[in-house]
Amino acid sequence: MVTTREVSIDDATTVTHMVAALLAELEGGQKQGGLDTRLVVDLLAMKERVYGFLAFTEARPVGLIMLSESAALFAGGAYGIITELYVVPDQRSSGVAMRLIEAAVGLGTAKGWGQLEVGAPRQPIWSRSPNSALYLKAGFAEIGPRLKLPLHGLASQRAKRNAAGRSRLNQRRQRATSRCIPDASSTKFA
Repeated sequence: MVTTREVSIDDATTVTHMVAALLAELEGGQKQGGLDTRLVVDLLAMKERVYGFLAFTEARPVGLIMLSESAALFAGGAYGIITELYVVPDQRSSGVAMRLIEAAVGLGTAKGWGQLEVGAPRQPIWSRSPNSALYLKAGFAEIGPRLKLPLHGLASQRAKRNAAGRSRLNQRRQRATSRCIPDASSTKFA
């Protein structure tokens, strides 16, 4: 029988190991740098923004789901994002992931979130992944790709470009302001 419970800071080592295993799978077995128990402790301490549930068969941890709260106009306010979902290989297709998703739905409902979102691996990997069927079975709908802009180290790169007088963002701003955009007060309507 599978049981779930909310994670706590005391679970930091288990969370670290499970997320490291997930990241290794997503990266084709390559080691991930930068994930350590201290980071996990720091994130789990953000109790008003970061949430998680562990799944157990008897006393053995067999799955993890981590979520964060965000807010946006398109979502009508607060919503949840599933940031990690992992089930140990020998427990896959046994209902563990669905139990974790149900725990996340329960949390989101209690917190008044308008929706839950989850990122997916790049296509075509996603379309061939059993995870796509899991999320669709749980009631998720595809909304399109997500993009990211890594910010770690970006400040130092921008400082170097700005010192050289080059900035991608400044170039975009200059192009945007050079376009002739009529002022609403000067626009005549027929």
